[in-house]
Amino acid sequence: MKITINMNFMSKFIIILAITVLSTSQLSARRHYNPELTKKKAIEMIRANSEEVSEIAGLEPLIADSNLLKEMHEDSELLSDADLDEEESKELDAMEAEDENYEDVDVNINNFEKQWLSFVSDGEASTFTENGIKKDQIMEAILGWLGTPYRFGGTSRKSIDCSAFTQSIFVEAAEVKLPRTARWQYTLGEKIENLEELQFGDLIFFHTRSYARASHCGIYLGDNLFAHASSRYGVTVSSLESGYYNKRFIGGRRLTDEEILQMSINKEKDEQPETKFGG
Repeated sequence: MKITINMNFMSKFIIILAITVLSTSQLSARRHYNPELTKKKAIEMIRANSEEVSEIAGLEPLIADSNLLKEMHEDSELLSDADLDEEESKELDAMEAEDENYEDVDVNINNFEKQWLSFVSDGEASTFTENGIKKDQIMEAILGWLGTPYRFGGTSRKSIDCSAFTQSIFVEAAEVKLPRTARWQYTLGEKIENLEELQFGDLIFFHTRSYARASHCGIYLGDNLFAHASSRYGVTVSSLESGYYNKRFIGGRRLTDEEILQMSINKEKDEQPETKFGG
């Protein structure tokens, strides 16, 4: 039996196959991480670009070389809707559903005043953010996460995504639990629209997907540097001078004093009903 092959069909098939293989290899490359190298580059980024941030981190400043400056300007976030597989899409739906159940809580100003005073009683005001969180504790938490691989939906030391990273930093540094997603974190606090007005510890947000809403987030460090969980490198430090991030920056958020109290883990513990066993 003679088989006739439609060459036009075969050509299209080969092209589609080639594109699929290329896309798969690119995603594979994107998901490959070198934690130690990422951590080293992130620390170099801090030391080379900000004496103030270096001081907070307990690092010695250095002069940046040309290769580091080039990487700083070419840095970018690769995550897009097209990159989400079926499992990741389900995780996104679950995270957003979790945030929809997040409810504002009435703030007891007297309790807040006591908590805020406990924040500032151990040091000078300059060592704290505007909302009373110790800067060195934020930086210590960030340094401890550097190099952690990225995984959408990840929440552990094995892998983490951008909003889980910011959530983890605030839990470790101030026992404050932010909502789970970047989209919901973007609704918090006072909005900071201009880069010049950002302060250490502010949450910053980017539009990196096909829709115009917050889809990526990080923590501002000063001198245009920010820490985040990047899909390209994992947890790292990048610069807002990168054309990619500068173009997609949509604003910062500074938590208010009331929100610090509202989202306090200690407050949640205090509100748990007592039992006869004291548990």
